[in-house]
Amino acid sequence: MGRKIVLVAFWLLGYTLGFFAWLVREPVVNFIRNFGVSADVAGALITGLAGSMMMLVGVILWSYLSSSN
Repeated sequence: MGRKIVLVAFWLLGYTLGFFAWLVREPVVNFIRNFGVSADVAGALITGLAGSMMMLVGVILWSYLSSSN
């Protein structure tokens, strides 16, 4: 798989996941705030979780697709 395709795929996956996280941030932040966490920390938790999931899925897909060649 070419590097340009992989970079574009990572970019699209990250953009999509970040956009989705932004759309659902209010209910998730309110839920996390029930545990006594500030809104800023809750937002950081959501961002970190979205980024880590994006990287995990991206690396797994890249590994799977590059090993099949």
